Amino acid sequence: MTQPESDETFSQPARLSGATLLAATGIFAAVAAFVVAWEMFFILFLGILFGVFLTKSAGSLSRVLPLSYPARVGAVTTLLLVLAIGSLLIFGVRAGHQLADADKHLLAAQEKLEQAAADYPAVYSVLSSTPLIGRFLGPSESKTDDEADASSQPEDTKSAADAKSSAPSQTETSGLTSGTISKVAGTGLQAVFGLFQTSFGLAVNSLLIFFVGLFLSLAPETYRDGVVVLFPQPRRERTRDVLNIAGETLWHWLIGRGGSMLVTGLGAVALLTLAGVPMGAMLGLATGVLTFVPNIGSLVALILAILFALPMGQGTVAIVFVGYLVLQLVESYVITPLIQQQQVSLPPALLISFQALMGVLFGFLGAAVASPLLAACKTLTMEVYVKDVLGGEDER
Repeated sequence: MTQPESDETFSQPARLSGATLLAATGIFAAVAAFVVAWEMFFILFLGILFGVFLTKSAGSLSRVLPLSYPARVGAVTTLLLVLAIGSLLIFGVRAGHQLADADKHLLAAQEKLEQAAADYPAVYSVLSSTPLIGRFLGPSESKTDDEADASSQPEDTKSAADAKSSAPSQTETSGLTSGTISKVAGTGLQAVFGLFQTSFGLAVNSLLIFFVGLFLSLAPETYRDGVVVLFPQPRRERTRDVLNIAGETLWHWLIGRGGSMLVTGLGAVALLTLAGVPMGAMLGLATGVLTFVPNIGSLVALILAILFALPMGQGTVAIVFVGYLVLQLVESYVITPLIQQQQVSLPPALLISFQALMGVLFGFLGAAVASPLLAACKTLTMEVYVKDVLGGEDER
């Protein structure tokens, strides 16, 4: 009669060991999948972010448009597509005309930088270590060494060497004229499109983000409840609440970023246009897009604006620098706190450190998703660990 009790006693540790082994296997599989396909995880996260935007935008329109929820999602999606295609057509045609003159302005900027580097070696050391500008500068010391070596050669050898090196120098000069955009401004544009330049390419990743977000927004409860049913019955209601709170956090983050992008972009367009900087509208638009990535995007936009302002003189450079600094201060300490309030308040040191870590590990894509990912992780930590496990209160 005691045998069944003994079997039941032994079966409990066995079930516990089996559950532990299953959980460990699942964690190991998830980590291995992330290591192998981390780019796709970040792209899918951006798709979720886009889905949150569509869902909350369609929900907000319920007071204005007396339509069904799917119809409101379709209206928001159509509006976004019209704005995107219209912007590409308008600015694409304008960029086609302006990029022909961009080489001239960037070459003048390069001459200014190289002159400063020749006069002040310390300036060259600082500029060469600066992102974008370091690629813009050519080697200064190596050219001096080559010239010294060439002057010490015999006359015949020197003339032969000059004749031999004339073709490459002409190639480099022509390449500088035709390739300056791809070397400097192109680097800045790569920062914009670097969000999507992963293994699958820009077009495929953009489609992935679009359709993942669209399908999530059409039936958000279905996907949310699909995650909820994976938890034990007593924890399902709390899991549903936590997921809803995480969605609200991402929505407030998006509102804050959108407001920052709008204010910074329009302010940059006005500043650069009034300062007479070439391609001011295009640079202002790029500034607004780059503001999607906090801190890093603003720095890249500032460097691009300064490069285009260099040929206009030191006064224009000073105006651009001070103007961008004011825009950054307004965006960081006025716009973002007013919009995001305390729900997505991220400590600056924590955000910068996390962005640096993600940038080193995963490149620009990692730095781009660092801020919303940190906001979501902070919310989950507060709700799941601080409140549920420790029994504490949210002191954000």
